[in-house]
Amino acid sequence: MAAGYPSIVRLSSLGQSLEKRNIYALKISDHPGQRENEPKVAFLGCHHAREWISVEVPLEIASYLIRNYENDERVKAIVNSSEIWIIPLVNPDGLDYSILNYRLWRKNRRLNDNGSFGVDLNRNYSFYWGADDLGSSPLPSSETYRGEQPFSEPETSAIRDLFLNVNFSAVISYHSFSQTILYPWSYADLPAGQELLFQQLASELARLISQVNGRIYQTARSSSAYLTNGDFIDWVYGLFDIPALTIELPPVDLTAGGFFNSEQDIQSIAAENLPAALYLLDWAISTYNHQEGQLNPERKNQLEKSPGNSLKNKRVRLTGQEGSN
Repeated sequence: MAAGYPSIVRLSSLGQSLEKRNIYALKISDHPGQRENEPKVAFLGCHHAREWISVEVPLEIASYLIRNYENDERVKAIVNSSEIWIIPLVNPDGLDYSILNYRLWRKNRRLNDNGSFGVDLNRNYSFYWGADDLGSSPLPSSETYRGEQPFSEPETSAIRDLFLNVNFSAVISYHSFSQTILYPWSYADLPAGQELLFQQLASELARLISQVNGRIYQTARSSSAYLTNGDFIDWVYGLFDIPALTIELPPVDLTAGGFFNSEQDIQSIAAENLPAALYLLDWAISTYNHQEGQLNPERKNQLEKSPGNSLKNKRVRLTGQEGSN
């Protein structure tokens, strides 16, 4: 993509994985080699190795924007007015192992002290890392092992460094499965300060998705099903105060295929998620404060932060379970 469209695409490596594979990012913009005063939106996939479909959706978003740039006025306006970052494969080592050895592998390929392998990258971010042993596990053999310390893994460190260097306006992290759009908080069953905004965004994304193939995505606070600490969207919202959503892609449950998607499903899932991605890009552009180089809080529906935004003196719910996020 970058080689074919160098005027609007720049390919870079954010760093290398534990096994020295590149963690690639595509930057799509009208001046991809420059840093402009524009909203920046990121779409990430494959924190978890077995969630193959989460790679395909951000790649299709990139392909759609690039292919339609010259002939679609909406796409051209989006690309000319923003910077779109596509990081389709956060966990390249895990994906390679999932493809070649064990299809249901989830974590990265860290060799732990007890001889087991893997850290759950979506428990390795610093925000409320290790807050309890329900939202993540201290046990290296667990599917939700959080690592020895926050950002112990080169994969999460690469994402951290990107976000500390680029002032993003909104983020979607793709996972599978359950057909759900999730928003913070994940670490505790508490409303985020921007919960009303998150509900509005998630509902609109779900509505747009349903119009393509008729598939219904539920919307919910991430902690409503189970607790997750040290995860990506909590870290993004907690540190940068921007909308950060997880989209759990189809199918809806194990009986419908779980982590296994047919080729036909892959194409339809990618297609139905395009309108939602375009909407979020339009939203980021319309709410961007060019003078300050950040989101304009007055244009985020003039929402006031709720008491749930305070992270002190809150009671963490003492129930939870391991899940697919």
